Formats: sequence, structure tokens, C-alpha cells
Amino acid sequence: MSVRLIELNGKNYWRMYLCERVRLPGGKVKKLQKNLLFDTDKYDKAAVEKERKSWKRKLLREANNLENQDLEFGEILRRFEVLGKSQFVGKRITPKTLQGHINLVKKYCVLWQDKVASEITRGDGRELLRVARDQHSASITQQKRIKTAVNLLFNWAIEEKFVTGVHNSPVFGLYIEDEEEEKVPPILSLEQVQRFLASAKSVNHPWYPVWACAVMTGMRSGELFALKWSNIDFQNRIIRVCESYSWDQKVDKSTKAGYWRNVPISKQLYALLQSLQSLRGDCENVFPRLPGWENGEAAKFLRNFLESIGINDYVVFHTLRACFATHLLATGAEPAKVMAIGGWKDLKTFQIYIRLSGINVAGVTDNLSNSVTKEVEESDLVDGVSDLYNVAS
Repeated sequence: MSVRLIELNGKNYWRMYLCERVRLPGGKVKKLQKNLLFDTDKYDKAAVEKERKSWKRKLLREANNLENQDLEFGEILRRFEVLGKSQFVGKRITPKTLQGHINLVKKYCVLWQDKVASEITRGDGRELLRVARDQHSASITQQKRIKTAVNLLFNWAIEEKFVTGVHNSPVFGLYIEDEEEEKVPPILSLEQVQRFLASAKSVNHPWYPVWACAVMTGMRSGELFALKWSNIDFQNRIIRVCESYSWDQKVDKSTKAGYWRNVPISKQLYALLQSLQSLRGDCENVFPRLPGWENGEAAKFLRNFLESIGINDYVVFHTLRACFATHLLATGAEPAKVMAIGGWKDLKTFQIYIRLSGINVAGVTDNLSNSVTKEVEESDLVDGVSDLYNVAS
């Protein structure tokens, strides 16, 4: 299966060759082949690759019809892996994520390999999760990942008509009892963030601008790495977040949510960016390529600095994003607006920050007893989360 450039009668063509083997009833094997030429004057390589993907899908469907029987699970997994690399299982699934799903299925669904996929029942699904838990010591989180991977595979196979006679995955709707104790996610208090940024600024730490921007915008590490001056509108005080850096592929890609968003620039962030721009000169990227950042080691530098100033809480770079959301919510900012600024599209995921900020229970006990509590005047809301941290340029 390839696309390559060839010369024929003095003219250049793109040659596309595809082959799919079909096992017919009785054991006989038949080859389905496609060998096509495309005029280089009319097609570039990208267009031919698109045609190749389309023909690959047609051949697999034709193979399924010739076999005239439901496929075995192992064959479905093979096709899922082949077509997945051509993004036929969803363009929003990255190659790394897709391979992660495939690896889980290969590891835990070994006993399904030779079973006809349509004959795998919910009972088999329950047994799969039980074995993963009891024999492989799979955590609750791992069991949920297995369930997600199997659902993805079966839903795709049903849509492609590689599995007939069933409408759902064998693990669809199965309940996984969550017996694990919920842990509070890593978060820094307001005082800790203030001390952290002040200390970084005082020693002119090279990571200070990155860290300060992270807690003032909620941007992810990859989004900050990919941020360019062309995406900053100083006149309207807006950062347009439309790209994120892929640490695995070493290229810029779309944001995690798959869409661009606007982040307002507060007064202190404005001063910080203006100061940084004067230092960066004609550089396209807002932030310098700090050592280790391109290799995804931002968390290591963050933890090392925090430990040096006596903050030993285990944190990751994402903790700064959590601080942004939690502390901004605590000032009274509307959750919907914070979600829009930070690029959260799943309210269920965002609920953790609402709980951390305490706004979901704020004021409930105010009238419990006037003799125990006394009324405190409410201060005005600050102008953005940056004012909380006393960030300086």
C-alpha cells in the first residue's frame, strides 16, 4: 500500500497500489487489488493520498461483503489499526491516543481474538473487566480506559458494517464501581502562588514570564509554547489561542478542545507582555525556547523551583491552570466565562474547579448562628485573576 512517483512514456505519474486479502468460505484466499495512475499535472501527492484512503476503505468493505460473514474480533482490530492511521476513526483522535486505545485492546482482549465479533456479549464484557481488575490489578481508572477503548472500536466497526446484528459494544453501559478514594488534585493556595511568582521575579528566573502568563490566562504549556506575537492583539487586549505544541510530533497543532478561543489581557499581563516583546525583538514566538521545554519537561523546572522556596507540594505544570480557574472563580467570576477563557468545554470536568473554589457551597452557613459568626463586609471583585497574584512585569 503506497503512493510513489513514476515515469511512464516520458511523463510523470503518481502510482497508487492497494492490496487486500479476502478469506472466502472454504478457506480460499482472494486478493483485491487496485493499481492506479494519477497525472501529476492534475494531482499533488496530498490529493493522491486522499484517494488512497478512500479506495482502502472501499476495498475493505468489498472484502467484508465477499467474506459474507461477520468478522472475527482480531480482524476487526487489525482493520481498526490500519484505517485509524488514515484518520478514518475520527480526525479528533491523535495518533498517540489511537495507539493507546489499540494497545489496551490488544492487552486485555486476548481471549476475544478468534471470536466472531457479533457474538461477543455483555457477559463477555463483564468478564473482561473482572479479569482486568482481579488478574491484572487494573485500577478503576484503567478499567474505564479499557471500556472507552472497546466502545470506540465496536462503535466504529458497527458504523462501518464490519459487525452486524448488534447495536452496542459489549461493555456499553456496564457500571464500574468506583471504590477508590477521591484525591484532591494538586493546587497551590493564593498565598503560595503570590510567594512563588514574587520569588521567581526577584531572581529574574528565565521561566518567570511563562509561569506568570500561565496563572493569568489558564493556558496550557503547549499553548504557551506555540504562542506567537501575531496572536496577540494589544489594541483590543486579547490573546487568540489557536495552536498548541505537540511534544510527541514536535509540531504545532490545534488546541486540545479543537477550536480557538480568546483570552482577555489584564493590566498586569499587558505590562508583562510589552516588557517581554521589547526583549524578544523580531522573534516570532512570544516565549524563548527554554531548555527542556520542547521535550515536555516544564513540570520538572516548576517543581524544582517551588522546592527551592519551601513549597514541597507535588505539582505539575497543569497545576498553574488549575490555580487560574480556582482562584478566579473564588473572586466571583461566572463559571461559564472562566470555561470560555480557559477552553474547557466539558462542565463535568470543570466541576472540580468549582468544588475547589468553594463557590458551590459559599454562604450556606452564613445564617447558622449570629452568635458564632459576625458579618464581614464584602470587598469589590478584583480586575482579573492577575491582581490576586501581584504579578509584575
